[in-house]
Amino acid sequence: MGVSSLDYTYEHLDEVVSRDVFAVPEFDTSRTALLAMDIQKLCVDPAGAAYIPSVAGAPEGKDVIEPICRVIDHCRSIGIPVFYSAWGLRGDGADKGICALKWPGMNPGTPDSPATWGQRDAELDDAIQPADNEIVMRKSRFSSFYNTEFDEYLRGRGCDTVVIAGVTSANCAHATCIDGWNKTYKMVVLADCTTSIPHSGQGQPMGTGQHWEALRNIQMNYGDVRTSKEFIDMT
Repeated sequence: MGVSSLDYTYEHLDEVVSRDVFAVPEFDTSRTALLAMDIQKLCVDPAGAAYIPSVAGAPEGKDVIEPICRVIDHCRSIGIPVFYSAWGLRGDGADKGICALKWPGMNPGTPDSPATWGQRDAELDDAIQPADNEIVMRKSRFSSFYNTEFDEYLRGRGCDTVVIAGVTSANCAHATCIDGWNKTYKMVVLADCTTSIPHSGQGQPMGTGQHWEALRNIQMNYGDVRTSKEFIDMT
């Protein structure tokens, strides 16, 4: 087998993320939900406008698909509910917010922006196929709790733990973990199922950059960082 962009995560995670304390030392599957978050062509399809390469040992966009699908299948097989979120904007600019100022090259809030609903890049990756009984939430901000029914869905099922498999670590995973923490959910991010748009600098040392900083911040403050293998073995 060739070298995978996931290898650094599997081999060096504990060297770059201090995982001394866990909020979820073991999982109660009856109170756990999976959030398959923003697994859209924009970031994980090599033809996507914001495709994520591997930088400083972070996973490449396309490489997170296989472990994400494995986790989805596992959760379905043991009865953990699977929810999906997708990030996008209206083409008339009504909800573009600050995104239009920060990402001018993507022209957020315009009909032809790759971030606009209805455009190819706003679609879920072809490998991600929600079942008929699985809920897909649309959102216009990074957090999957913001202006969605996610909190209501979780409380209705008696869930107190949310496992995140999806992109991006420094944006949507980070924001969702903060909001989940504020709502007293136990948040878990799967390190081999997420990645982040890299810092603009070139030649970053392995284990540095915003992807790893995001995971360190999440582990320190807002939740746990696990791998898909650890999660599956624990459930």
